[in-house]
Amino acid sequence: MQWSHVNWPSVGYASIEDVSGYAEHLARLVTDAPPPVAALASIVWDGAKVERWTATGGQLETALLVRNDEVLDTDQGLWRRWNHARVSLGFRGATTDPSDTAVLDLLGGDVHVLRGELAHAAPDAWELRLLVSPTGEVSITFRDVTVSVTSVSEQEWDALDDRPLHGWRGPFADGWVDWATPVVRAAALGDVGGLSLELQVLGSDSHPDLDALDPRWGFAPLHAAAWFDRVGTAELLLDLGARVDVLDSEGRSPLDLARARQATRLVRLLEAASSTDM
Repeated sequence: MQWSHVNWPSVGYASIEDVSGYAEHLARLVTDAPPPVAALASIVWDGAKVERWTATGGQLETALLVRNDEVLDTDQGLWRRWNHARVSLGFRGATTDPSDTAVLDLLGGDVHVLRGELAHAAPDAWELRLLVSPTGEVSITFRDVTVSVTSVSEQEWDALDDRPLHGWRGPFADGWVDWATPVVRAAALGDVGGLSLELQVLGSDSHPDLDALDPRWGFAPLHAAAWFDRVGTAELLLDLGARVDVLDSEGRSPLDLARARQATRLVRLLEAASSTDM
């Protein structure tokens, strides 16, 4: 089963949360499962950051930092504060899909969990699915789990953002792509055929809008290809005369974005194109 985008539509993706009766299934699971398994259903997965992840020989040890938004009603009015906690999980008899979770870059500075789903995998086994943005999905099938929660400071939460950014590895693009212009969207998705058709719609051999910035997101098509390490659409754009030095709305070139995203294939392609233009 492929996962859905969270909070935006996507044809062809499904989620166990979308299945009729999932709420009742989860309620039964929480009632019948051992307390540590039931506790997984109460964790605030949305926005959680993976602090560590170690999988060896059927044992998986991981820790996530989570943040709860607490609103207090005080004499001065409503006041919001953040509570931070470290949720340490120890899975036994565990297998993961993908088995090589390194390809998801779970420990990237910009990686966070969008959603967690819990389900029966067998009479005596359970499955935890994590939708990790923007790198992909990971499912953990396990027989037993230990859960511990400790309070952490906001500084420990913030420190995870200082880790290196990940390179694009996911099976689908970030949600903003669904709302981009057709040309930028095709470039981001690596859709060479769709990009070719959209460029024909622009209606000129010189493609005067080839470097136009998306009015909502401030990306030109080549920026979008660089952001998602899409070699095919980047090569097409360059062949048609897209400018390597075009700047997005924040003053960044496609090469700047490729380097920041560790999109190694696009870095090589754009560096070669930049040297040719010099």
